[in-house]
Amino acid sequence: MARLASPIENIKPAYTVVIIGSGYGGSIAASRLARAGQQVCVLERGKEFQPGEYPNTLAAATGEMQTDLPAHHMGSRMGLFDLRVNDDINVFLGCGLGGTSLINANVALRAEPRVFDDPRWPQAIRDDLPTLIEEGYGHAEAMLKPRSYPQGFPPLRKLQALEKSAAHLGEKFYRPPINVNFEDGVNHVGVYQQACRLCGDCCSGCNFGSKNTLIMNYLPDARNHGAEIFTQVPVRHIERAGDRWLVHYQVMDAGREKFDAPTMFVSAEVVILAAGALGSTEILLRSREAGLALSDRVGTSFTGNGDVLAFGYNNDVPINGVGVGQYIDEMSEPVGPCITGIIDIREQENLDEGMVIEEGVIPGALAPLLPSVFATAASFVGEDTDRGVADFAREAGRDLSGILFGSDHGAIPNTQTYLVMSHDGAAGKMHLKDDRLRIDWPGVGSKPIFTEINDRLEEATIPLGGTYVRNPIWGPVMKKDLVTVHPLGGCPMGEDAESGAVDHKGRVFSGNSGTEVYDGLYVCDGAIIPRSVGVNPLLTISAVAERNTALLARDRGWTIDYALSPVPAGEEQLVRTGIQFTETMRGYFSTAAVADYKEGWSKGKKEKSPFAFTLTIVSDDLERMLEDQEHKASIVGTVSAPALSPSALTVTNGEFNLFVLDPEEPGTRRMWYKMHLSSEEGKTYYFEGFKLARDDPGLDLWSDTTTLYISLLEGDKTGVAAGRGILKIRPRDFMRQMTTMQVKNAKNAAQALAANARFGRFFAGALFDTYAGLGHRSKEEPTEDA
Repeated sequence: MARLASPIENIKPAYTVVIIGSGYGGSIAASRLARAGQQVCVLERGKEFQPGEYPNTLAAATGEMQTDLPAHHMGSRMGLFDLRVNDDINVFLGCGLGGTSLINANVALRAEPRVFDDPRWPQAIRDDLPTLIEEGYGHAEAMLKPRSYPQGFPPLRKLQALEKSAAHLGEKFYRPPINVNFEDGVNHVGVYQQACRLCGDCCSGCNFGSKNTLIMNYLPDARNHGAEIFTQVPVRHIERAGDRWLVHYQVMDAGREKFDAPTMFVSAEVVILAAGALGSTEILLRSREAGLALSDRVGTSFTGNGDVLAFGYNNDVPINGVGVGQYIDEMSEPVGPCITGIIDIREQENLDEGMVIEEGVIPGALAPLLPSVFATAASFVGEDTDRGVADFAREAGRDLSGILFGSDHGAIPNTQTYLVMSHDGAAGKMHLKDDRLRIDWPGVGSKPIFTEINDRLEEATIPLGGTYVRNPIWGPVMKKDLVTVHPLGGCPMGEDAESGAVDHKGRVFSGNSGTEVYDGLYVCDGAIIPRSVGVNPLLTISAVAERNTALLARDRGWTIDYALSPVPAGEEQLVRTGIQFTETMRGYFSTAAVADYKEGWSKGKKEKSPFAFTLTIVSDDLERMLEDQEHKASIVGTVSAPALSPSALTVTNGEFNLFVLDPEEPGTRRMWYKMHLSSEEGKTYYFEGFKLARDDPGLDLWSDTTTLYISLLEGDKTGVAAGRGILKIRPRDFMRQMTTMQVKNAKNAAQALAANARFGRFFAGALFDTYAGLGHRSKEEPTEDA
């Protein structure tokens, strides 16, 4: 399928709407507001994954793992699997375009209506339950296309086992609606999807395009209607500047951190925070530290949605609950989507005593670890639900078989995964420590509901004849710590700033009291949900996001077209090998010198007017760059020039030309830097700089290739001259620059090496042609005519 994200160097300086994050709230806002004809920009911190690119081996999955520990962060900050470790409750998230939809278990169930009776919801939400919330559910279901595992499809062992457990418990059992596609064809937004291959690897990413993640519906719909999407762009904070918002962001994997480069920014009339319960809260907390007045309720009402993960290990009945995506062609019988059945124990007299129990699938990438991990866990925290010498012998034999012959033998094929959602009180608190988000919730794991859940799960394992294995960290040694995959809250809704961080529309309160809100600042994701919902929350998040986006559009006089007209499948874009590097140059610049570069440098130094930039040069097609006579690449980055702005200026529409022959000076080549600069104050400039490479008497190659003559104009290239100067590369910055050189989109190490060599040969060849004595002339400093 066609890629959705554009290169970051294509970002504009301003948009009507900037959306931070691409989970359910962000994707819905992007789709709906693009359909309303608005100029929409989406910034996502993770990478874009397409079917076939998700990890399905242990090595690949390990490479996509990032862990945020209290003391430090481990792994790539763009890793797909994002684990946040805290003292009381840990959170597992998805990091990528489409957010956690990439690795969730697909269940699209509506919350029990009584969830909305809680007074923590604003009255307007409760009043809208039969209208806008109901419509929101409908719009989300029309786009996500949930359906139950079809009756005519192959029977699934894990589903049959859960039904057996439900009968033993005497509770309601059914097949819940799941966001999985069961037919081949082009879907309602023009994306081709395969029917589910029943491999079970939903939670490590669907490599067959069968899972209805957000990159299959809302996000391509947003792109179809003009939204611009950028990935690997984490947002640091937001601030108000006059009548617009500034969104300060970083560009990942470009080497800018090696130069301690400042953040870039994009401005907008409307900013929608949709980075998830943790991400949106973290950005607001950091924005408050930067001076944005907010309610003290930011960071409160965190809930793990009562999540519990546990296992029925080494049962006497087969389960077939481990994914086989890597070995799909060798699959002896289907595993099925991650979740296909549910024991629904909601509708209790006390809402908060309800729960749902669902079966799940362990991703196949983890299969090599499972026999030893489960055998160890069962020996320490397992509770065998049946007894007898013969039973003990059978179970021990399966244990040994798995350890000797692997996870497709013995105990693991007979292991049921339990996924439970319930209610936990939503009393967690989030705060920043050393510029990183931490969660505090002492004693949450000791709440009676979690003991009740574990008792129920042990009972559910009895008819299967297995050993109940609770989450190993839920015990006295680990202080009954929890793990959640459904974090909610952090920016809870409220009637006013004393009770919530945002109002019923998701508008951010502008202080610590009263009902005043910021114009154009919204939160639209699970962060605004003020309590647990007791079931997989994606559909409730979506319904509220649909409602609030509709109200946002109505308030601004925009009309959303909800019609789903047939869309042809998008053409797959050919991804070519590219190259990029980041460089820093420093020097002096004077607004009083508009005709001579050296004068600008001298005056700037005397005036203490420094000028510096950190730029990333990007070519998405190395061959085209080298073969084209203009040798074009793109530029993204920042400029620091106190004479122009006290804060860093952001580069947009940047163009770089590598060693272009000068038609007026034979034997001379120029490197051109042309770009537009935007200041936080709203002023714009046009920057033009060049390096001269020509063979003169003496050893001047280093000086030529590290000296940049710069000029600036106010506004655009037709504007009034704003000054001149000279920049140079310091040796230590040059050494850092060499470490940022990287090949993009290489399929393997050999292709990356070949691309590096190709670029190196061109660069060295151009220098050889210039400095091999092909022409001598006396050297002069460039002036206005240069």
